[in-house]
This record gives sequence, C-alpha cells and structure tokens, in this order.
Amino acid sequence: MVSHKKLRTLNIGVKELKDDAIYFCEAKNKKGEKMRDELIEITGRELKVLTEMQGFKKGMVRYSKILFYDVIKEKPTVPVD
Repeated sequence: MVSHKKLRTLNIGVKELKDDAIYFCEAKNKKGEKMRDELIEITGRELKVLTEMQGFKKGMVRYSKILFYDVIKEKPTVPVD
C-alpha cells in the first residue's frame, strides 16, 4: 500500500507519483539541511517502494537513518520523433 502523505516541495501525495517518471531529489539530513549539491534522479516507483520500506518524515522520503530525499520536480521528457 502506497503512503497517502504529501511531499513537501511538490505538494502532491506519494501515491500520485508516476511510476515510470524520473524525479529530481535533494539529499537532506534529519534537520533538513542539504547533504550534497548534486540532485539525485530516481523513478517514481522506487520512491514509492522507499516510502513503504523506510518511511516518511516531514514531507520527505526516508532513505536511511540520517538521509532523506526531498522530491523537487519531475524530469522533463524529450519527445521522440
């Protein structure tokens, strides 16, 4: 069962993430401070699984005890001609 909780930055529910879409995430610590400058790319399906397995805190997907993913935006897709 996918969490009904809302993501902080995107302001949508976890269950509203598209499975095959790729999302940009910021890695943050428990205090919400950015851990690295680069954005992480992860699929919606993986984010949903992480939410089920690891949990959710303050609108962020828990990755480990000290690392959380703040989902920033969906990666734009390039149409194939």
